[in-house]
Amino acid sequence: MSENRIRRVAIKRTTSAGQIDIRAEAEVTGSEGALQVVRSSGVQGIPSGADAVNLQEMEDTQLAELRKRLYAAGYSKRAIATAVKDVVRVESRGH
Repeated sequence: MSENRIRRVAIKRTTSAGQIDIRAEAEVTGSEGALQVVRSSGVQGIPSGADAVNLQEMEDTQLAELRKRLYAAGYSKRAIATAVKDVVRVESRGH
């Protein structure tokens, strides 16, 4: 899998209708150079009043799941660790 690369890892937090959804995503390039997204299963319907510690734990859990999915897809632990060092946090409002 030498041609494949993990380009970006992000934790996405979406707030909508008083609830928060959390998911981890990685943008990867496939062997033919196509951009693909690998995602964790996500946690949905968290009350918007949840405390920061619980939200951080949920983000960490999603990131751990994403690491496992990337490893199962053939990426090395070293490549995953390097990509996760630069994790981007994205917050958005849903419709």
